[in-house]
Amino acid sequence: MLNHFDFENYKIYYIGLNINPTKLPYMNVTTPEPDIDALKLMHIGMRLLIEVVLPNGTKFKAASRLIGYKKDDFILLEYPMGVAAGFEKVFLENANIIVRAITDTSFRDIVAFKTKINTIIYRPVKMLSLDMPVHIATHKVREAPRIEVVYPVEVKCNGRKSPAKMLDFSVSGCGLLLENQDIYILQGNRVTINLSISSDIKAELEGLVTSVQADSSQLKVGIKFNLHQLELKKEIFHHCILEMSNSGKVSLSGTF
Repeated sequence: MLNHFDFENYKIYYIGLNINPTKLPYMNVTTPEPDIDALKLMHIGMRLLIEVVLPNGTKFKAASRLIGYKKDDFILLEYPMGVAAGFEKVFLENANIIVRAITDTSFRDIVAFKTKINTIIYRPVKMLSLDMPVHIATHKVREAPRIEVVYPVEVKCNGRKSPAKMLDFSVSGCGLLLENQDIYILQGNRVTINLSISSDIKAELEGLVTSVQADSSQLKVGIKFNLHQLELKKEIFHHCILEMSNSGKVSLSGTF
């Protein structure tokens, strides 16, 4: 359920949270002038990829979601949970943080910004409060036919399983590399691909083998996915795009 309130120029949006605006923390920050148009691209509940950089150079990456923001002041993010995040072991206040997301605009936009963690909020739920960034970078993304990736996967075909590498991905299919010659894959075979690219994105994708290129040590296999699970495949595709922006393979307009 999406809720909204305005309170003395606060513009806070939140999902199912009983937040009392009088109890929000005081934010002792300067008054920046953020890119309002870019900020409007961010919708409440959107999935985020965050990277925290500590003073000693140590980096932690995790998934989060946008809870809300007060224009010109702060942004509230869901506190990353889970052992893999590693956030419980470090002091986060005043640490640098890079936030990336893909919007729901018609052609999709990558939104990215760098700021600092102002404080951690514990009630009504655990949240990260960030200083409002001065600059927000954007990059328009069109649904490219395929993007290059490198993910370990497990392939099931003809009653056998084999580890493989996913070399490219789109919502309609993917390319695989197999080095196990004990599994027999022929054009027209049906396959199942088990994929885990993050703590919260795991998938079992089914498809049809459209091409097989074999040499003495490996197989390159082209897969066309079944028509179902479209939203899940879109989520995987967008996660891959975010990782490309994180590695610098996608350029962003503006600085952050």
